[in-house]
Amino acid sequence: MKINQLSRSRGFTLVELLIVIAMIAVLVSLGATAVFRLRKSGDKVVVTNNLRQIQTANINYAADHNGMFVPPKVEIGEEIGGEPSTEPYQWFENPDFISQIKSAEATFTSAGIDTSLEIGLMDPAVVRERAAGYESLESSYGYTTPENAGAVRQAQIDDPARTAAFITADAAFADFGSKANIAYRYGGKAIAVYYDGHAQPVSRADITGSAATDAFWPPVETATP
Repeated sequence: MKINQLSRSRGFTLVELLIVIAMIAVLVSLGATAVFRLRKSGDKVVVTNNLRQIQTANINYAADHNGMFVPPKVEIGEEIGGEPSTEPYQWFENPDFISQIKSAEATFTSAGIDTSLEIGLMDPAVVRERAAGYESLESSYGYTTPENAGAVRQAQIDDPARTAAFITADAAFADFGSKANIAYRYGGKAIAVYYDGHAQPVSRADITGSAATDAFWPPVETATP
């Protein structure tokens, strides 16, 4: 009786094995790219919402402080809202401003202000990439009012829909003189929130091409409390 040689099983050749491995590698690469894009898209939504929330708190702060937005920096003894400050703090440490974000009184620990809220509002990309060294809003967003300037009043903002308040950045301030601090993390664009509360991506060309007198940058005259 004849034995059918074709019925014998035949294993993969080296070429076929390499082709399969290459196909798997391509699929893994495509999957990783899709996951990265989804993560970036999700981060952009989170950051946009964070910036809107921060500026909403800024608007509410101004309503409670005679039309004055949160000061970029407060020194000991400086009068804010009718009361002298007892601690120096920047905008992201200001207890009145933090209270507006929380819709409740800001809490403090033995080491200072409770930063758990700040961490929750940080840029997710920053949290993932620099979690060991950055635990504050200052590493995610920059205030467009310079640190050495006085607070801006609502009456000084001629065009709130075109004047940026906060923007994605690597430092607490991203004023005209320190545009290098602005972080273009999302498709080569930064995300800015304007004084009217809306947020949108802004290209590097838009930022580098804007002058200090453009509507994008708020006025920097010192405001009297």
